[in-house]
Amino acid sequence: MGGCCSLIRRKKDELISSNFKVIDGRRFQLLDSNYVLPNDVGEEDRLDMQHYILKHAFNGNFSAPVDQLLRRGGRVLDVCCGSGIWTLELAKEYPNSYFVGVDIAPVVLTNEKPSNVEFVEYNVLDGLPFNSNTFDFVFSRALVSVYTREQWTELAIPEYARVIKPGGWVELAEWDGLVKSRVKCENVQRMNNALASLLGSKGLTPSPGFEIQGFLEQSGLFTNIGHEERFVPVGPKGDKYAEMAIRNFRDVWCAMKFPFTAAMQVTGEHYDAIVEAAVNEFLDYGANWENMKAWGQKKDRTAP
Repeated sequence: MGGCCSLIRRKKDELISSNFKVIDGRRFQLLDSNYVLPNDVGEEDRLDMQHYILKHAFNGNFSAPVDQLLRRGGRVLDVCCGSGIWTLELAKEYPNSYFVGVDIAPVVLTNEKPSNVEFVEYNVLDGLPFNSNTFDFVFSRALVSVYTREQWTELAIPEYARVIKPGGWVELAEWDGLVKSRVKCENVQRMNNALASLLGSKGLTPSPGFEIQGFLEQSGLFTNIGHEERFVPVGPKGDKYAEMAIRNFRDVWCAMKFPFTAAMQVTGEHYDAIVEAAVNEFLDYGANWENMKAWGQKKDRTAP
């Protein structure tokens, strides 16, 4: 059962419905959502690459102390599962556990779905479509353009806590979306400013990683809260994962061409030149991309 995960491939952009629009060859969703990146095969491929970068940086797929729980068998929720790669990898590694991925767009698999995996199409801004006390572990990653700060504290964290069983765990994985370099990289900074401007216009923060531990602590719903940070090198040339990180940012910037040209008030041709110059700055000088994780255990309200 577990081995079939490695054979799974998604269909190529076969699902285009009234929920999506195509701009400059990229597919974007039209549903009530804060999400600003495309939703297509190109973005799924980038999400897969990002997954491997972060898995390498943190030496694994999760940091919460849930390994033994998953080996015995538990129910796991992956919030905004994207391409589904995290869900599928863990389903293969922990065949005794059952994994549910929820996302605003469907996860389409060309091969048979593993028997311990389920994908649910749902907009998490409407809450989570699951009964209370359902999951032993809830995981979310890269929701920088999903929740506003208010939605994090008033919607996301309370909903995660609601669907987790008493004594179960949550893990949040986020980052500082504004990459830093010791050398002045003018074009990288221009891209940082564009991201901050675009997300700010939607009430989103470009650097939620700095706040996720506080979200858990301030909620009062979790105990045994942990936190860790990793600096992911973005260039220079010569390291496999540092070069993958360059491609990750390049692909994000290319995917964001339509909203970024408007935010930066430049032509498409000028934008392409800025992106190319920023990539070259990464290649020549390198930068750091700070990633954070926070996790906690749901309090047992029945305990004395």
